Amino acid sequence: MNKVSLLLVAIAVLSGCKSMSPEQASADHSIYNGNNSVLYQAKQEIGSADEAMLIAAQAYRAGDLDQSLFQYLRALELDPKRYEALVWVGRIHRERGNTQLAELALNEVLSNAPGNLDGLTEMGLLSLAGRDHARAQEMLFKAVAVDQQRLANSKGSNPANVAELKVDSRSPVKVYNGLGVLADLRNNFVEAEAYYRLAIQIEPRSALVQNSLGYSFYLNGRWEEAARAYQQGITYDPSYKPLWRNYGLLLARNGRYEEALSAFERVESRAEASNDVGYVCLIEGQLDQAEQFLRSAIEQSPSYYNIAWDNLNRVQQIRKLRQSAATTHGAAAVAVAR
Repeated sequence: MNKVSLLLVAIAVLSGCKSMSPEQASADHSIYNGNNSVLYQAKQEIGSADEAMLIAAQAYRAGDLDQSLFQYLRALELDPKRYEALVWVGRIHRERGNTQLAELALNEVLSNAPGNLDGLTEMGLLSLAGRDHARAQEMLFKAVAVDQQRLANSKGSNPANVAELKVDSRSPVKVYNGLGVLADLRNNFVEAEAYYRLAIQIEPRSALVQNSLGYSFYLNGRWEEAARAYQQGITYDPSYKPLWRNYGLLLARNGRYEEALSAFERVESRAEASNDVGYVCLIEGQLDQAEQFLRSAIEQSPSYYNIAWDNLNRVQQIRKLRQSAATTHGAAAVAVAR
């Protein structure tokens, strides 16, 4: 049994598949971590890895990740050295939060093709999501080195030297965006912005990058620039949820509560939006406003919205602490005066 067959068996086992046969493992719907009622009949009709790859890509774009994953595994069965398919298996599992399965697939790619740019990118993003920042930087730096070698940029041998890096439309935008995120986590906002500017050169209309740049500005206290970045990103892709969430957060921090509600409501219910605005008011110490929005969230969804109740209890606890502190301070002042 070759390594790819062993990998398919391992993926099946980790996903809960009872069969140990590679053929059966790839056919069992439990591989997909879904609850499909029928197995895909297309397997018997697919005759080549290329055809499976095409169908998988179409399914991914349509949002049918179960079908996409199935077809990428089918392509891998037909062509065990089709590492592109294995990268996609890792990517889909990463997006689904199946860290162990994603790492299993990506490690197999990189053990056979250490310079695989897509594999390095996905492993870097997986490590970043898992908060393994050292490994994320290692993988993303390796991806940058591969990209700079492709561009024949002899000055780009040190990925940390952002000023010497070059990019084009074929460069991996998520790599440079990911390095910007890592720089933000170190509070190195100048370096972060430099990476984001490179990412914008690669993909000028990227909602992902505009969201990252906006949040970097937000962390750095450059709120007006953050607002412009979010607004620009929204024009690129109004359906990109992280943009609306971060824009709502910024609006709430600026006291523009009704606008913040509208922003949050683009991606969640009115009750959730009211809770989110109330929570921002809470952490800002605006207890009256916080109570108003949290009670509104509870009224709109009293049957299940326990989060708003928890936040409202926090408001009341902070009030008691403030009153206790004020009483203690007043008593001390009287004692001093006496």
